[in-house]
Amino acid sequence: MDNIIQETIDYTRQRKIFKQPVLYHQAVHFRLAELQTEVELLRSLLYRASAMYIKGNDVTKLASMAKLKGGRLARELSDSCLQYWGGMGYTSEVPVSRFYRDSRLMSIGGGADEVMLGIICKYMDTLPKK
Repeated sequence: MDNIIQETIDYTRQRKIFKQPVLYHQAVHFRLAELQTEVELLRSLLYRASAMYIKGNDVTKLASMAKLKGGRLARELSDSCLQYWGGMGYTSEVPVSRFYRDSRLMSIGGGADEVMLGIICKYMDTLPKK
């Protein structure tokens, strides 16, 4: 995700709309900042889960949260970045195109979002009692 954001920054510095780089539009650089913040938050969750796992703790809830957020963030990030690439984003020559296609698998492989939510709810003890 870091690479896709950086590639998008580099591209939007070069691509011009109305005689100025796309990156100079506040909506674009603010959105990229928001996405980078979300990536960093996800990284923090991963580091926390890893540290707890190394200490021998059950990290099923945190791992499920990371997978849920990772898949959703990958879709959101790829969609936003692809928007700034315009038609060029659909060509096979740029990484954002591949990431856009491949990121969907993150929320399918290894358990759909709904499965991750079910696991999280189980650990939160919020599932209905039978």
